[in-house]
Amino acid sequence: MYYFNVTGVLRSTKKFTLAAWILILSGSIMFSACSTKKNTFVRRTYHNITAHYNVYWNGMDNLRQGLKEQQADLKDNYALILPVFYYGDKAGATKVSQYADIAIKKASKAINKHSMTFSRKEYVRWIDDCYLLIGKSYFYKQDYPMARRTFEFVIKTYNYNEIKYEAMLWQAKANIQIGDFNRAEPMLDMLQSKINKGDAPQKYETELNLVYAQFFIMQKNYEGALPYLNRALELKPSGAMRTRCEFILGQIHQLNGELNEASEKYAYVIKHAKTYEMEFNAKINLAQCYDAKSGNREFIVKKLTKMLKDDKNKDFQDQIYYALAHISMKDSDTATAISYYKKSVSTSKTNNYQKAISSLELADLFFGTRNYTVSQAYYDSTMQFLPKDYPGYKELVKRTMTLTDLVKNLQVIQRQDSLQKLAAMPEDQRNKIIDQIIGNLIAAEMKKQMEEQQQREALGLYGQPGMTQDQQIGGTTGRWYFYNPTTMSNGFSTFMRKWGRRKLEDNWFLSDKNIVAFANETQKPDSLNGAPGDTTKGGKKALAKSKNPKERAFYLPDIPMTKEKVQLSNDMIVEAYYQAGFIYVEGLGDYGNATETFETLLSRFPGNKYKIQTAYELCQLYLHLQNQPKSDEYKNQILTLYPESDYAKLLVNPNYYKEINSRQSEASKLYNDTYKAFTNQQYYMVINNADIARAKYKSDSLLMPKFDYMRALALGKIEVVDSLVTAMTKVIKDYPYSKVKPMAENVLAFLGTQKDSKGQPIVTDSITVADNTQKLYSFDPNAVHFYVLVVNDELVDVDALKIKISDYNSKFHDLENLMVNSLVLETGRQMITVNNFDNSETAMNYFMGILNSKYIFTKLENAGAYFNFVISVENYPVFYKNKDIQQYLRFFEKNYPTPK
Repeated sequence: MYYFNVTGVLRSTKKFTLAAWILILSGSIMFSACSTKKNTFVRRTYHNITAHYNVYWNGMDNLRQGLKEQQADLKDNYALILPVFYYGDKAGATKVSQYADIAIKKASKAINKHSMTFSRKEYVRWIDDCYLLIGKSYFYKQDYPMARRTFEFVIKTYNYNEIKYEAMLWQAKANIQIGDFNRAEPMLDMLQSKINKGDAPQKYETELNLVYAQFFIMQKNYEGALPYLNRALELKPSGAMRTRCEFILGQIHQLNGELNEASEKYAYVIKHAKTYEMEFNAKINLAQCYDAKSGNREFIVKKLTKMLKDDKNKDFQDQIYYALAHISMKDSDTATAISYYKKSVSTSKTNNYQKAISSLELADLFFGTRNYTVSQAYYDSTMQFLPKDYPGYKELVKRTMTLTDLVKNLQVIQRQDSLQKLAAMPEDQRNKIIDQIIGNLIAAEMKKQMEEQQQREALGLYGQPGMTQDQQIGGTTGRWYFYNPTTMSNGFSTFMRKWGRRKLEDNWFLSDKNIVAFANETQKPDSLNGAPGDTTKGGKKALAKSKNPKERAFYLPDIPMTKEKVQLSNDMIVEAYYQAGFIYVEGLGDYGNATETFETLLSRFPGNKYKIQTAYELCQLYLHLQNQPKSDEYKNQILTLYPESDYAKLLVNPNYYKEINSRQSEASKLYNDTYKAFTNQQYYMVINNADIARAKYKSDSLLMPKFDYMRALALGKIEVVDSLVTAMTKVIKDYPYSKVKPMAENVLAFLGTQKDSKGQPIVTDSITVADNTQKLYSFDPNAVHFYVLVVNDELVDVDALKIKISDYNSKFHDLENLMVNSLVLETGRQMITVNNFDNSETAMNYFMGILNSKYIFTKLENAGAYFNFVISVENYPVFYKNKDIQQYLRFFEKNYPTPK
């Protein structure tokens, strides 16, 4: 028989039959080899080849590609001791994630299709590598828990294969990255032991020592890393890793003050560095290893100065200036060091960490010389860029906040003094100074605009990188006018000659906008002093403050031209002096500036509201400064002029406050007994205990309002209703700012709706809404609670108050990790919260403790009403939405009894 093939050629069926059988036989062999059910040589060979070259290799290649792209973007922070292995941050890990995911899919596919396990033994040698590839992929994605579980699976499942040792290394790496050093160390020790015994191949020793070094460096135990880095170098790792280890050793030796050893390491790195960045930093660190005694200062400074001129170092000038400053500090040339540090800050454009540490050096230097205003500015710059894991970060935050508070008060004094000087000047002289300020402002704006214009012209005016010269110039190609810098420049010059500098705004061509303003207004204020709606003594309305800083009306309303405004200005100065004095003492420990500040306060404002407190502070400050005569002077002043004050009693009796606290404890116990008596309907005992409290503690106890409130309720139970009305009215009168006042008003409001025994309405003078707090709020003693302090933010410096509360927490509740936050409750009121407390009992313990802190509450009492309470996390959003403080206080009093 014959048949036609696809080309139309006649062929013999005999040849067709032979070829067909060969194809069929080959296909059947391949098909049978795909099966993983039988352990045969053909099948093992097929699955090994396919798993390796068709799946595993592709997955591994994808991971390598991802790591290559990630490595291109990784930037080491050479200001810190380098880690042996650096994997970047979480954001950088996203770049490798897409490649790692492909690798995981490929490896999983190889496992699913090609694994051949018989009698718990894997016969395809690439399956364990696939599992390891999955673990590595999770590792580089920084999903360390998943990576750790995968490596643990490899160790347990393939304990007969040496791949388990590599998995042990990777599992240790994952634990180190997580910070689980307790699990990493035993794994490393086990592998070290197996290598020493010969159970594990020696090829893993180099990597093991590198991981050991990483283990210690990540814990900042740099001494512990030294022997492992040296041993790793003896084993000759790859070129890039060797150079990195040499650099790290140089850093550690430099940190330890071993400058000769550090210099040797940096010299090696300079010769062998694979990247210019590492070479540059080695040169910088080598310069910082300069020893003032070695006499090679001029050579190093000359070398660094030469580096400044090299175009390659344009982005590294901040580090060079920092190194020069470091040399100047070693030479005790602080002035030159400050100059270099400032240049380091100003030239730091891309390296935020360098900007932060250069600013920090300046901040510390100015802080050391007590130039707090300049120091605060540099600390503020530091905190904008400094990472939160920087050593001593919390202390730096606290110092920055303290200095910021101080500078605010100093600026208040400076500003108000300047305004009062302006007020005392003749009008023409005052206007002349204001015009000068406006002129300086306009000049600064013009300078900035000219600089921006020059930058635009230098860049080819809005031209984009990559444009050809012809594209940027435009030439005769008919491109749009604004793409042609030559034409734009000519047009700009012509405009400047005709119009000068004009702001981009409506009616820009009019130099006097008042012409338009007059046409649009029916009335125009006659006076240039005051605020909207103010009226001067002459009966003229004051001009509203302008929003344009280039107009006089922007400045004039702030100048105190009346006695009332001068008094307000003086009050602000007094408050600022007093607050600044306390910050010097408590925040900075600067007794010299504190003394000077308090003395100035008393000399400028001898009758100020803080005169007793200021005199007491001066007495204590001079005692600390061992100036006994001055201390006695203020002590005698207090004892003579204010003999009944707490300060006088404290000077006579140093244990005065301890005795007060003791009485407060007694009062608290008596109050608890009284409350129990009331709940047990023992009303005569309630009245008796309240009378005892009044006789023993008088106004010393903060619990007296509660005693009198319960006494009034008890009287209502055993006497006529008129007694209750009289007692409650007295409570409201005696304690206008106490938390019991709204509760007393509620009682009177309720009584106002009732009738007496004769059927007549009960007469009361107070009307309020009935108590419906139980409908709004629910009491859960086991819920998480907050402490809340509501203050008038117009009378109280909320930031300073938060610092005081933080100080109190650090002193008395340091282990509880309490957080202090603030939030605007409503206009004029801010709410400071302290959280979290596990239950109502711990919250109330804190409430009672902080309530006795005169450091926090003395100034609040002077500033008027404040409210404090504890609230559960469930009730907090209800209260914030409702904003009825008195209503919640009623609920608080009812459900949160004072703890024992």
